[in-house]
Amino acid sequence: MRSKEEKKSITKSIKLSPLQVQQIEEKAKEKNLTFSSYMVDCAVHGNNSITPQMAVRMQELVNMVLEIADSIDSAEYIRKEELRQKAHDLDGLFTSVSPQEKYENLEQKMGLFVEGGLDLWESLK
Repeated sequence: MRSKEEKKSITKSIKLSPLQVQQIEEKAKEKNLTFSSYMVDCAVHGNNSITPQMAVRMQELVNMVLEIADSIDSAEYIRKEELRQKAHDLDGLFTSVSPQEKYENLEQKMGLFVEGGLDLWESLK
Protein backbone atom coordinates (compact mmCIF):
# COMPACT_ATOMS: atom_id res chain seq x y z
CA MET A 1 0.00 0.00 0.00
CA ARG A 2 1.28 3.45 -0.89
CA SER A 3 2.09 6.01 1.76
CA LYS A 4 0.06 9.21 1.96
CA GLU A 5 2.79 11.13 0.09
CA GLU A 6 2.86 8.53 -2.72
CA LYS A 7 -0.90 8.21 -3.18
CA LYS A 8 -2.07 9.89 -6.37
CA SER A 9 -4.89 12.10 -5.19
CA ILE A 10 -4.30 15.39 -7.04
CA THR A 11 -5.52 16.13 -10.55
CA LYS A 12 -3.89 18.87 -12.64
CA SER A 13 -4.86 19.98 -16.10
CA ILE A 14 -2.66 21.38 -18.86
CA LYS A 15 -3.41 22.88 -22.24
CA LEU A 16 -1.97 21.06 -25.24
CA SER A 17 -2.38 21.33 -28.96
CA PRO A 18 -3.82 18.34 -30.83
CA LEU A 19 -0.36 17.72 -32.31
CA GLN A 20 1.25 17.69 -28.86
CA VAL A 21 -1.36 15.24 -27.57
CA GLN A 22 -0.75 12.97 -30.55
CA GLN A 23 3.03 13.07 -30.08
CA ILE A 24 2.78 12.36 -26.36
CA GLU A 25 0.31 9.53 -26.88
CA GLU A 26 2.63 7.95 -29.47
CA LYS A 27 5.63 8.17 -27.16
CA ALA A 28 3.60 6.78 -24.26
CA LYS A 29 2.44 3.88 -26.42
CA GLU A 30 6.05 3.14 -27.47
CA LYS A 31 6.91 2.73 -23.79
CA ASN A 32 3.72 0.84 -23.01
CA LEU A 33 2.54 3.58 -20.62
CA THR A 34 -0.66 5.53 -20.26
CA PHE A 35 -0.68 9.20 -21.21
CA SER A 36 -0.72 10.19 -17.55
CA SER A 37 2.05 7.79 -16.49
CA TYR A 38 4.24 8.94 -19.36
CA MET A 39 3.76 12.61 -18.48
CA VAL A 40 4.60 11.97 -14.81
CA ASP A 41 7.66 9.88 -15.69
CA CYS A 42 8.95 12.59 -18.03
CA ALA A 43 8.42 15.31 -15.45
CA VAL A 44 9.77 13.39 -12.46
CA HIS A 45 12.62 11.53 -14.14
CA GLY A 46 13.71 14.26 -16.54
CA ASN A 47 12.66 12.32 -19.64
CA ASN A 48 15.85 10.31 -19.41
CA SER A 49 14.14 7.55 -21.42
CA ILE A 50 14.39 5.08 -18.53
CA THR A 51 11.10 4.50 -16.80
CA PRO A 52 10.86 2.72 -13.46
CA GLN A 53 9.30 -0.23 -15.29
CA MET A 54 12.28 -0.40 -17.66
CA ALA A 55 14.72 -0.19 -14.76
CA VAL A 56 13.02 -3.16 -13.08
CA ARG A 57 13.21 -5.22 -16.28
CA MET A 58 16.86 -4.32 -16.76
CA GLN A 59 17.67 -5.29 -13.17
CA GLU A 60 15.94 -8.63 -13.75
CA LEU A 61 18.09 -9.10 -16.87
CA VAL A 62 21.28 -8.27 -14.97
CA ASN A 63 20.34 -10.72 -12.22
CA MET A 64 19.69 -13.44 -14.79
CA VAL A 65 23.06 -12.85 -16.47
CA LEU A 66 24.79 -13.06 -13.08
CA GLU A 67 23.00 -16.35 -12.37
CA ILE A 68 24.19 -17.71 -15.72
CA ALA A 69 27.74 -16.55 -14.96
CA ASP A 70 27.62 -18.35 -11.61
CA SER A 71 26.53 -21.56 -13.31
CA ILE A 72 29.49 -21.58 -15.73
CA ASP A 73 32.13 -24.19 -14.90
CA SER A 74 35.13 -22.75 -13.06
CA ALA A 75 37.37 -24.09 -15.86
CA GLU A 76 35.88 -21.30 -17.99
CA TYR A 77 37.01 -18.67 -15.47
CA ILE A 78 37.84 -15.94 -18.03
CA ARG A 79 34.49 -16.31 -19.80
CA LYS A 80 32.68 -16.34 -16.46
CA GLU A 81 34.40 -13.13 -15.32
CA GLU A 82 33.77 -11.42 -18.68
CA LEU A 83 30.06 -12.22 -18.42
CA ARG A 84 29.95 -11.03 -14.82
CA GLN A 85 31.72 -7.77 -15.79
CA LYS A 86 29.30 -7.17 -18.67
CA ALA A 87 26.36 -7.62 -16.29
CA HIS A 88 27.86 -5.07 -13.89
CA ASP A 89 28.53 -2.68 -16.79
CA LEU A 90 24.93 -3.03 -17.93
CA ASP A 91 23.71 -2.44 -14.39
CA GLY A 92 25.88 0.67 -14.20
CA LEU A 93 24.17 2.18 -17.23
CA PHE A 94 20.89 2.34 -15.35
CA THR A 95 22.15 3.39 -11.96
CA SER A 96 22.08 7.15 -11.70
CA VAL A 97 25.15 8.40 -9.87
CA SER A 98 26.06 12.03 -9.36
CA PRO A 99 29.63 13.23 -9.95
CA GLN A 100 29.99 13.66 -6.19
CA GLU A 101 28.92 10.04 -5.61
CA LYS A 102 31.38 8.87 -8.28
CA TYR A 103 34.16 10.81 -6.56
CA GLU A 104 33.27 9.41 -3.13
CA ASN A 105 33.10 5.88 -4.55
CA LEU A 106 36.50 6.31 -6.20
CA GLU A 107 37.94 7.76 -2.99
CA GLN A 108 36.62 4.78 -1.02
CA LYS A 109 38.04 2.27 -3.52
CA MET A 110 41.41 4.03 -3.45
CA GLY A 111 41.37 3.88 0.34
CA LEU A 112 40.70 0.14 0.24
CA PHE A 113 43.49 -0.30 -2.30
CA VAL A 114 45.98 1.62 -0.14
CA GLU A 115 44.85 -0.24 2.98
CA GLY A 116 45.24 -3.60 1.21
CA GLY A 117 48.67 -2.53 -0.09
CA LEU A 118 49.81 -1.56 3.40
CA ASP A 119 48.62 -4.89 4.79
CA LEU A 120 50.49 -6.71 2.02
CA TRP A 121 53.64 -4.64 2.67
CA GLU A 122 53.50 -5.45 6.39
CA SER A 123 53.11 -9.16 5.67
CA LEU A 124 56.21 -9.10 3.44
CA LYS A 125 58.48 -7.55 6.11
